[in-house]
Formats: sequence, structure tokens, C-alpha cells
Amino acid sequence: MGFLVFITRNLLGRPARTMLTVLGLGVGISAVILLIGVSWGFERSMSAIYSSRGIDIIVVRAGVSDQLSSNLDAGMIDQLRTVPDVVEVAPSLMDAVSFEEANLTSVLANGWEPGGLLIRNLRMIEGRPLEKGDTRAVMLGRVLALNLKKSVSDELVIAGEKFKVIGIFESDSLFESGGLIIPLAELQHMMGREGKVTGFVIITKPEVDPHTVGKAVEAKISGVAAIPSQNYVQNNVQIKLSRAMAGATIGVALMLGSIGLLNTMAMAVTERTGEIGLLRALGWKRKRIIVLLMGEAATLGILGVMVGALMSWIGMRGIMLSPTSRGFIDPKLPPSAFLVGLAMGIGLSVLGGLYPAIRASRLEPTEALRHD
Repeated sequence: MGFLVFITRNLLGRPARTMLTVLGLGVGISAVILLIGVSWGFERSMSAIYSSRGIDIIVVRAGVSDQLSSNLDAGMIDQLRTVPDVVEVAPSLMDAVSFEEANLTSVLANGWEPGGLLIRNLRMIEGRPLEKGDTRAVMLGRVLALNLKKSVSDELVIAGEKFKVIGIFESDSLFESGGLIIPLAELQHMMGREGKVTGFVIITKPEVDPHTVGKAVEAKISGVAAIPSQNYVQNNVQIKLSRAMAGATIGVALMLGSIGLLNTMAMAVTERTGEIGLLRALGWKRKRIIVLLMGEAATLGILGVMVGALMSWIGMRGIMLSPTSRGFIDPKLPPSAFLVGLAMGIGLSVLGGLYPAIRASRLEPTEALRHD
């Protein structure tokens, strides 16, 4: 009788235990896939804000952990333009607004210069981009427009003030597609931050190291941090937090999953002591017993991965039912997240199945046959 026949018979012979074990593994694996997918989605979306525009450096107030809490003088742009190897500079004011009627409590509001660097790379779906001279005009990201059910020429109330929707855009970054853009001067006035911005973005010459230009900026202007865009994204507090949560979930899921699988395999060995003794009496070597039981553990692990992948896909669709999530979470789980789930299933098979398999292989035929 082949290994596959043994494995199938043994697992189907205890359907309730097999299903509960697979379900438990699937829940842990799906949580890991979801958190890793969301974490990596955050990082990709934030990175796209800068990479899609060729931005090399972000300038913020020194010591702040988030651009939203940064506060710089807008007139600083003239000093930044004189730094060697700087090609282009654009100011940015970021804040959060809410639309309670649509159950949106934290929508990213960008104040940008009409016709400037940050607006030029947006893909217009409807209407037109902001132009110089525009006042009380707003551009909506595609996701936000869907959530608010707004289109071009509609009126929108932002922080108690009326604006006219002049365009709907799509960005490589889901953060921007879930937000809005108004003229910099308008957002400064609305937020009581005239003459202030939260940061600047810089494009440098292609052959120049952004770290070198960043150090030159910090030497020229005191109290600022000029960070290469890649480093800025990787060191973002929210991204670090999501990574830490994903890592902690992996650890907890591995611990609980391996204990559950260990319990299942240990009970299977105890119940089949006589069968294992008979196989040993028929000439099965210890190595073959280990392979058989590890095969059962691996099958449970693979089934757990399949169930976990399905649950994570369903879970992501459930998350996307929330309007807030649709503005900040990429609904597409990356293939790498599923690969982590597969690796976790293999790891659980090894951790949960190895000890019972070795224990079973050490049973002497006479001792095992006496067990019944």
C-alpha cells in the first residue's frame, strides 16, 4: 500500500479532527497573509507617491516622525532651489479632513501648487487638473469620488467650506487616489497655516547621490531633515508599526498552529500504536514511519494553506466593504504574501509533525503490538 493511500485513509478516517485542524491552521495562515498583504500594500502605495514622479528627497522638520506633524516656512523653497544639483522643488501641505455623511473620518487632503510638479504626473479620468488662478476648486481621487458619489461640476463641502469639483484623477498610489487635492493657498487658509507647509519634495540630477544632496540641504538650512525618498518610506512610523504587527502575528500563529498540529499528530500516533507496530513487524524501517507521519502533517499543512488563502481572499473583500478601507488598502494581495503563507504551512508541518513522527518510529514492534 502506497504512502498516499495510507495518508488519505488516516486523514479521512478521522474527518472531524482533520477538518478542525485544517480550519485552525487556515485561520492563523489567513491572518498572516492579510496582515503582510496590507503592510506591503501600505509600503508600495507610499513608495509610489515618490517613485512615479522621480522624487529623490523629502524635506521635513527635523525630529518629526510623520509629515503631517511637520511645519516649515513656505518661503524656504527659494533656499532649496539654490542647493547644488537640485533640479526641481515643490512644496506640499498635508492634512486630514472628514466627510461624516459618507462615514469617512480621515481623508488625506493635499495642498499643492496648481500646475506644479506634484500635479503633473496624475492621470485625469474626468475634467481637468488644477491650474494657476483656480480658487475654491478641488480634484478628487478616483476612490474618493466613488465613495462620495461625486463627479465633475458637483459641489463639495470641505471643512465647512464649499468647493467645486473640477477633475477626478487616478494615481499610482492608493493613498492619493483615496484623497483630494486643492490649491496650496486654499488649504493654508482653511487650516490657519498661512505661509506654512508640511514639507518639500526635491528632484536631483540623475547622476547625483540623493544622500549627498540631502546633507547639503541640512547644512544650508538648519532645523530640517532632508531624507532620500526610499529611506523616508522605509522609516515611516505607520509602516514600521504594520511590519511589527505582521511579525508578531506570524510568531503567534506559528506557536498556536504548531501546538494544534502537534496535538493532532500525537493523538494520531497514540491511537495507531498497534498499526505502527504491525508495520514495523512487516519490515518497515524507522525512516519510512517518519516519512509517513510527516507526510500526514505536510498534507494538513498544505490544506491549511489552501484554506487560509481562500479565507484571506474573502477577508480582504470583506475589509473593502468599508469606505474608509477602500481609500487606503490595496485590495490585491501580493503573490509574496501567499508565498509567506505557504512557507508558514511548511514550517507548521515540520514543527508540529516531527516529534510525533520520531516518537512513533522508536516504538518496538513487540511493545506496539502489546498496546492493543
